[in-house]
Amino acid sequence: MNQENKKEIIVAGVLGTVLVLVLVYQIFIAGGSGAPPGGGGSSGGVQKVATAHAPSAPSKGPTRLKKVDVDLDKLLRNIEVVTFRYEEERISRSPMTPLVGRIRVSSEGLLGAPIGTTVYDVAQKNVTGILYSEYAPVAIVDDEVVSEGHQYADGVVLTKIEPKRVWFKWGDAEIPVELKEL
Repeated sequence: MNQENKKEIIVAGVLGTVLVLVLVYQIFIAGGSGAPPGGGGSSGGVQKVATAHAPSAPSKGPTRLKKVDVDLDKLLRNIEVVTFRYEEERISRSPMTPLVGRIRVSSEGLLGAPIGTTVYDVAQKNVTGILYSEYAPVAIVDDEVVSEGHQYADGVVLTKIEPKRVWFKWGDAEIPVELKEL
């Protein structure tokens, strides 16, 4: 049994103990009768619960739910069926391209992005050299020496330089570009 398994067992034991304590409190201490106030007889309508305090004041004791009569047949009659033809609807983006987060790039380029988009252009940047240090790394991107925080004219920001790749940010997308081996 390794350390990770021991930690998982301890956490499971603590959570189990907390669950038992909450159940004991709910059943024995807080009053576990599930009957609504007013006797529990069916009146055929909405039960009104009288309150003696202002609506903004916190209530004392456990919260009780009101019993409401619902006409299920009427609800079912009011459901409107909408016909939707998926083959006729066109979306303006590829559903395989994430809206936010990191976009992974394969050796063929950005998958799912049409040519000419800014994200695709960022993924096609040419990283030919990286001089890495913990304090001030620099990279050669498209024959230009840049450092972390460099912002291009189109709004793309170089956010991080790693020993083998460079991270760019455009909008909410983080795009890694690998160092090109010559």
